[in-house]
Amino acid sequence: MERNQFLRRVKFIMKFGRALHAVGSPAHTLEATMQDMCQLFGIKGSIVSLPTAIFSSFSYEDEEITKIERVEPMGVDLGKLAKVDLISREVISGQMSYEDGNLKLDEVLTSQDPYGKRFRVVCFIIFAAGFMVLFGGTWGDFFAATFVGALIGFLSLFRPIGIVAQLFEAIVAVVAALVTYLISKLIPDLNIGVVILSGLIIFMPGLYITIAIAEIATQNLTSGTSRLVGGAMILLKLTFGVFIGSKIASWFHFPSLNMTFDTIPSWVAIITLPITALMTTVHLKALRSDWKWVTVAGIFGFCCAKIGAKYLGPELGMFFGGACVGAMSNIFARLMNRPSSIFQFPGILLLVPGSVGYRSLSFLFERDVLGGLDTAFSMITLAMSLVVGIFLGNILVKPRQSL
Repeated sequence: MERNQFLRRVKFIMKFGRALHAVGSPAHTLEATMQDMCQLFGIKGSIVSLPTAIFSSFSYEDEEITKIERVEPMGVDLGKLAKVDLISREVISGQMSYEDGNLKLDEVLTSQDPYGKRFRVVCFIIFAAGFMVLFGGTWGDFFAATFVGALIGFLSLFRPIGIVAQLFEAIVAVVAALVTYLISKLIPDLNIGVVILSGLIIFMPGLYITIAIAEIATQNLTSGTSRLVGGAMILLKLTFGVFIGSKIASWFHFPSLNMTFDTIPSWVAIITLPITALMTTVHLKALRSDWKWVTVAGIFGFCCAKIGAKYLGPELGMFFGGACVGAMSNIFARLMNRPSSIFQFPGILLLVPGSVGYRSLSFLFERDVLGGLDTAFSMITLAMSLVVGIFLGNILVKPRQSL
């Protein structure tokens, strides 16, 4: 291998790593995928991925290069992930040159969100209404959660930048809590906690925390711990925002209405679950052509976890659901020759225990330390059960590749 060719391959591998980081790949997945690419190119590589940096070293014969890339933490983007995977396979197979591959990766990373603002608002509304049905409540809770979800959706269209953006979760939590508590003054029977949770569910870092637990379990301790602390800070901002919103609402007093609502029938979930799972396509920014796989994954994961919880209990039920999603995502990757994450992330999104973490901090703000610690332990247990289940699924069905 000539030095020029070696440098071209290293440049593409680094661009590929930055692209994987930008689409939300966990540290262990990113490192393993870059290692696989190094082996395919005949290069010896050592990669360390962190939420804010990628450290790498490449060597071939007497040539050695060390790279340090500063990167920004990003959310999951399944659409860009699928495109990055396709570009890498075309470069490795020789169908595309390194230079064209680098240009294509730049185009993918700079491409705009495939879903417009209207889709985003609809996603907030359906997520709030759908999770309200899954949590259980009355029709009054349902309409209140839908209204709060719509309000938060419109508020998200004006998401600020800079320092104010760092407090955005707290701001939306203040609005959600304030509106919910004001509605509860009109409708005393309103389940305030569930309505607020449903309205803010899209901001819950459940997937973020689950990925962090997976990184720690795979000995990526620095990355996993950093991501876990980041998820805890998001929960803290949401909980603090709800606390402030409730205090502001206590300043208002007006007479309540004599209104009662029936409990939502359980069969309604049969209608709302597929729609909620479909909206995961927008939330995770999957390709429009992948909507059917994303929807099926969400329904499949939720049903497996529910069946497991019924016969095995909550923790083992989560483990069973994770194992089923992990195995099925690898089967999907093998049959469709696509990244398993397209099926795996939507499959576990409805299972992740972010809402449990929110309730834990809520207990602590109410000075119920015992309840807060107990709920926090439940969150860690559920997240660990889900992660171990996914690992078991990878053992039952060997992954097509690291992605």
